[in-house]
Amino acid sequence: MARSTKFREQHVDILRLASELHKLRPEQLVRDPAAARSLLSKLLGKLSLHLAIEDRSLYPELQKSPDAEIATLGKRFETEMGGVADGMAAWGKRWSTPTAIQARPDRFVAETAAIVATLKNRIHRENQELYPALDVL
Repeated sequence: MARSTKFREQHVDILRLASELHKLRPEQLVRDPAAARSLLSKLLGKLSLHLAIEDRSLYPELQKSPDAEIATLGKRFETEMGGVADGMAAWGKRWSTPTAIQARPDRFVAETAAIVATLKNRIHRENQELYPALDVL
């Protein structure tokens, strides 16, 4: 089994939850904002666990590689992830209650679309660039 398999499996779960959240429309959010908040909590929980594992094991391992390109790649992805993680945390905090979601459903939908696009891009890049480097170590 490739060393990146667990990370890739986590990506599938994260993208599934992000997709479910992204499909919600303003009228649904007005009727049942708690469902959106529940999905958001699940997504942020899985993402937090995934990021913690990357921070504690993946990035340090890649950065210790004798291959300078792999070490640089690990550092670059770690640095970039800080901004993504901060944006995700701020998004989660802004929409921390069903009441907040229900009060501004259009804004929630727009922000969620932007976050999901960023997340999809990041996951694609990790799957294509970062995890292959892990698999050759």
